[in-house]
Amino acid sequence: MRLRWIVLLVIVVGLAALITWQTLQPDATVLIVRPVRETIREFVEEQAVTELPRDYLIAAPIAGWLEPIELREGDPVQKGQVVARLDPADLEDRIEQIEHQIAEFDARIAKAKDNTLEQNALIQATAVVKAVDETVQAADAKLEASRAVLEFAESEVTRIQQLQEAGAAPPRELRQAETQVRQARADYRSDGLQVAALKTLAAVSYLGPKFITDFISQKRYDVQTYEQQRNQARAELEIARRNLERASITSPIDGVVLARHQTRRQYLAAGTPLLVLGRLEDLEVIAEVLTERAMQIAPGNPVEVFGEAFGQRVISGKVLRVYPAGFKKISSLGVEQQRVNVAIGIDERPERLGVGYRVYVRIKYAEANDALVLPRTALFRGGSGGWQVMIVRNGVTELRDVELGLRNDDKAQILTGLDLQDAVIAQPSREIVAGMRVAVEE
Repeated sequence: MRLRWIVLLVIVVGLAALITWQTLQPDATVLIVRPVRETIREFVEEQAVTELPRDYLIAAPIAGWLEPIELREGDPVQKGQVVARLDPADLEDRIEQIEHQIAEFDARIAKAKDNTLEQNALIQATAVVKAVDETVQAADAKLEASRAVLEFAESEVTRIQQLQEAGAAPPRELRQAETQVRQARADYRSDGLQVAALKTLAAVSYLGPKFITDFISQKRYDVQTYEQQRNQARAELEIARRNLERASITSPIDGVVLARHQTRRQYLAAGTPLLVLGRLEDLEVIAEVLTERAMQIAPGNPVEVFGEAFGQRVISGKVLRVYPAGFKKISSLGVEQQRVNVAIGIDERPERLGVGYRVYVRIKYAEANDALVLPRTALFRGGSGGWQVMIVRNGVTELRDVELGLRNDDKAQILTGLDLQDAVIAQPSREIVAGMRVAVEE
């Protein structure tokens, strides 16, 4: 009987010990982290692509035959180097043709300005007019004299007729006087006709000097016309010479060939693209950032540029500008997003990094020094929407409300709710609830 009680007591004590041991065993093993004091930066991380803020299009400045272009993509060029050339033969022929036209206009102008023959002819014509005028004056004087002779002869006939009526003059004297009247009248009529003829000749002679003067005036107008045509030809000559200079197309920069649009000999219109040049030293990185994040980004913010092509290398840079206009973009998950371009300048260009290359950027736009920092994986939203962490105190889990400051994809600043000694579960899950007994791993 006593032995039975002893066995029963041993079994009860064993069961109690087993229950106590099972009760004291942790429900789970968790990884914990502790807040640390360090600098935290708020950033946005995005894919980006390299671009040049400016490229230089080399186009045909004039129409003409393009000679083959030997440069290829990636070839370096120097400022002033001939990168393309148009056949100059037609341009040189055009210059020679215009020079001959100018020489011909010069000869015409010199000939039109020479009025030696015209001046001599004007002197002769003026002398003829003067001589004719003097002849007309002499004829007028002779006509007056003939009129006086006629009047005298007529008066004599009248006087002799009166004497004859008185019987004081013989008939023969009257007939002689009448004959003299007829002779004087014929002379007067002849002198009148001669004066009329001379006046007609004088009127015609006046046309000679006027014709010569008009011809000289016409030559002056011709000189002005030739000079205008010569000036126009000179302007065309300047254009032709400029076009000849443009036939040798030079690089405006020290850079490289980004693209080559033409290669073989062919006739091209003015403005046809030939080459695209650029300065890889001016390479920028363009990131498409969500507009709500871009509001916090400003020129001068530090940037880290990285990617698989760089290996472990990270290139530093800074924000150059935030574009003022946004755009819509559909994400890989089919979500419509509003984004804006952010231009980033890099402090150095890795070798072989070109235009249009894919990279990643981390734009840092806020910073806090000596901040209490915790990994983001330890944080979660509570039932009320606030931030919480799960801590372990004396082997038992406990919920703790926290207030956050700066945060990024990796870490968050803890403003209130934790201190350096708190053990925080690094990756809380739904299976870990408050009040659980857990084992911890630092």
